[in-house]
Amino acid sequence: MDSREVNILTDRMIPVPKECRFSDGKEYLLEDKCPVTLQAAETDGVPETAETLCRAFWNIRPALTVKQTTASGLKKKEAYRIRISGRKLEIAAKGAAGIRNAFLTLRQLAEVRRGTEKTEGYFLVPCEIRDEPALEFRGIHLCIFPETPLWDIEKMLRIAAYHKFNYAVIETWGVFPFASHPEFCWADKKVSRNEIKRLVKLGKELGITLIPQFNLLGHASGSRSMTGKHAILDANPALQALFEPDGWTWCLSNPHTRRIQTDLVLELYELFDCPPFFHIGCDEAENIATCRDCRKADLKELVRDHIVYFRDLFRQRGARVIMWHDMLLERGDERWKGYIVCGLPQLKLGTLYKELPKDIIIADWQYGYKAKQEDPEPEWPTAKFFKKEKFDVLVCPWTNEDGMRSLGTMAQKENLFGMLETTWHIFHDFHFLAVTVTAANAAWNPEKATYVTAATRLAATQHMRQVVWDMGIVEYEKTGWSQYQVDPGHHPHPLH
Repeated sequence: MDSREVNILTDRMIPVPKECRFSDGKEYLLEDKCPVTLQAAETDGVPETAETLCRAFWNIRPALTVKQTTASGLKKKEAYRIRISGRKLEIAAKGAAGIRNAFLTLRQLAEVRRGTEKTEGYFLVPCEIRDEPALEFRGIHLCIFPETPLWDIEKMLRIAAYHKFNYAVIETWGVFPFASHPEFCWADKKVSRNEIKRLVKLGKELGITLIPQFNLLGHASGSRSMTGKHAILDANPALQALFEPDGWTWCLSNPHTRRIQTDLVLELYELFDCPPFFHIGCDEAENIATCRDCRKADLKELVRDHIVYFRDLFRQRGARVIMWHDMLLERGDERWKGYIVCGLPQLKLGTLYKELPKDIIIADWQYGYKAKQEDPEPEWPTAKFFKKEKFDVLVCPWTNEDGMRSLGTMAQKENLFGMLETTWHIFHDFHFLAVTVTAANAAWNPEKATYVTAATRLAATQHMRQVVWDMGIVEYEKTGWSQYQVDPGHHPHPLH
C-alpha cells in the first residue's frame, strides 16, 4: 500500500491512533456472522457492547468469540488493539471501554462496498492498530443558552463521544427549570428536565459522562455580561439581596445565598445521575465583595469557606469539584505575564490556594498561544504551578489550534489530569471543527494533532453525517455543522 493510500485512510480517523500500519490484501467484510474475536481482561459488558455497536454502525450480527486474557501491553482502561486480515477481525482491550473505542475507530475506517447503486455492506482493509489515550480526562464544555436547541447539544455530545471525549461539562445559562427555586430560570426559556435526563442516559450509552456546572461565585446573572440580561433579577427584583449590587457576583455574606445554592446544585447533581464530578465555576468574579457587608468582611475567609463548603458537600456524595483557576492568581504577578489570570491585587486572594483542599480539580483556561511566530513555545506556568501545589489540573483551550496542541503536549509531558476543551457560544459552523478535530487529537494523541485540513474537515463532516443518521433527523436546519448556509444578513440579496 503506497503512502497516498495510507494518508487517505489515516485522515479518516479522529483522533489519530498512536500506532497504525496498513497493508495490501483481501478486505474483511462486515456482514452477518463475520468472525470477530474479542480479548479482554475484564469481559463484563464486552459482548453486549460489540453486538450493540455492530448493529448500530453496520446493521450486522457478527459471530463473536470472547476470550478472557491479560490484555498484554494494554495498561490503560481505554486502550485497545486491532488486527484485521481478510478472514479475521481481532480486538484486544482491558474491558468494555477499550472495546468501544476500537469500534469507534473501525466505524471511521469502514468503507461501503463499491460498484452498487445503494449501500450493500461495508469492508475494512487489512491493518494493525495499537492505541491509547494520552490524557485520562478528555472533556468538552458545552453551554445551553436560551437560543440553544437540545437537539444541537445532542449532536455535539454524539460527535464528541465519536471522537473519544469521555466527559462533557454542561453549563445551563438561565434555562434549567429548578423545582426547588423556579425563579432561577427564564420563565419562557425553560428546557425539558426529561430531555436533560435523556441526554445524561444517552451519554452513558455513548461512553461520555455528563457533568453539570453551576456558577457559585461570578457569572451569577446566568447570562453573558455583554447582553445586560439577568436570568433571575430581571423578573425577580425581590431577590436582589442574594447578589452584589451589580448582579454579576453572588453575595457571600448573605446566609440565604448558600442555602439556595445548595438546593440548586444538589438538584442538578441528582438530575445528572450523581456523576463523579461537579463544576462550580468561580471564574471572572472581579466585582466580588462590593455590597456593604461583603466589602467590610474578610474576603479571603468568605471565599475559602464558600468553596470548602461545596467541596465538602460533594465529597460526602463521592464527587469531586472542578473550579476555574483564574481568581486564585493575581494580575500583575510577573510569573503569569502573558497568561490569563483574573485575581485583582486589591482582592488579596493570591494565597487562597494554600487553604483549599487538594482534591479540588483546577481547570486552567488559557486561550492564546504565541504572540509572534518567532516567540518561544509557551511554558504554561499556571498549570505547572497548580500541579506543583498538589492539585489535579485540567488544561482548557478554546479555539486556538496551536494552543490546543501545545497544551495537550504539555499536559501529557507533565502528567496532568486532562483537558477540558471549551466552546462557549462558538460551537457551530467551522469553529467547531477545531474543537472536534484538533482538540480531540490534542487530548488523545497530541503528537499527531494537526491543523484542520481539507481532508480532516471532510472526514469530520462524514462523522457528523453518521451522527445525524444515528439521530434519525432529516430536517435541513438540523444537519451538518451549521443550521444555515447563508447568514440572514447577506441573503436574500436586494433586487434593486
